[in-house]
Amino acid sequence: MGRLFFYSDQVTESPGNRRLDNIMFAGLSPDKIKMGYVPSTEDKKKKYFNTKVQYYGHYGLQNIMFIDLYSEFDPLKVKELLSCDIIHLSAGNPIQLRSAIKNRKMENALWDYFNQGGTIIGVSGGAVQLGKSAKLFQLFTGNHNNEDLDTLNFVDFDFLPHYNRWNEDFKQDVFKFSQTTGTTIYAGNDGEGLIVEDGTIKRIGNVVKVRDGNIC
Repeated sequence: MGRLFFYSDQVTESPGNRRLDNIMFAGLSPDKIKMGYVPSTEDKKKKYFNTKVQYYGHYGLQNIMFIDLYSEFDPLKVKELLSCDIIHLSAGNPIQLRSAIKNRKMENALWDYFNQGGTIIGVSGGAVQLGKSAKLFQLFTGNHNNEDLDTLNFVDFDFLPHYNRWNEDFKQDVFKFSQTTGTTIYAGNDGEGLIVEDGTIKRIGNVVKVRDGNIC
């Protein structure tokens, strides 16, 4: 099994993000790493991609490939993606990202990559995609249409990013959701996150665990 990194957000100013990054790069030479970037939405002008190129460039990582899952999808790039040392799932709408992954039949490929020891990073909506479901995102949007709320389901919990941004009413809805569905939730403030490796969950920052409607 590989490693999973759940980021609530990812900005250079955050000590918590730097701590996650340093753990991820420990024992590695960033200038020799190849990363694959998977956008959550169409990014033809590479606006969001270039932001991450700058972010990782601070560590000396320069070799980052971009694979579009939308109108410019190139199936020949899938093999290259799976040869990367790290795969980055970008921030954005996790339901839209799920749809793109599913449309390109990428689920099994990403699972194989992880099972063979690969490292996968998820930021915000990308981190939600690593978890059990996207139901908390639906709870936030209030859109209860027949959307595909499945995720890659690498772990048996839901991840809630940006916990510091949510008002008390929404947090109470999250607690109620946990209680009524039996779902375990890890909620992280910006600058915080999780690392999952060999079945062990390591919290970076004051990430809270919600189970049966209570913080535990």
